[in-house]
Amino acid sequence: MSTRSRINVTCECGQSFEAEVWQSVNATASPELKDEILKGAMNVVTCPTCGRRFHIEIPFLYHDLDGREWIWVYPLSYEKEGFSVYQKVHEMWENLKRSVPPGVRERFEKEYKVTVLFGMDALVHYLQSKERDNQ
Repeated sequence: MSTRSRINVTCECGQSFEAEVWQSVNATASPELKDEILKGAMNVVTCPTCGRRFHIEIPFLYHDLDGREWIWVYPLSYEKEGFSVYQKVHEMWENLKRSVPPGVRERFEKEYKVTVLFGMDALVHYLQSKERDNQ
């Protein structure tokens, strides 16, 4: 399931406003969201005061059930804290595996790939590379 939430953001012009952003994307259930990512339109908002369009950098989960991938995308600014980000994602993955029945847990461990990327450009590049490899 893909999920959205409303958050407060501040434009460079100083205006604060509430915007709706994606926190998780299930690319299998919502393939149109993968297209939105590839077009650079994911989590792009428009300031109601000055009309400036900009990308909201928040951590979010890209989940591909068919490809058996769980990709956490963190803002590029988190890259300098890479080790702690990797630890956090690993801990979340382990907690998820502990919360499911043993058969599912074994399938997760054997079949799923967990990745951490920094910045939307990295995700776009990763997805485009996968598409080229599958052609």
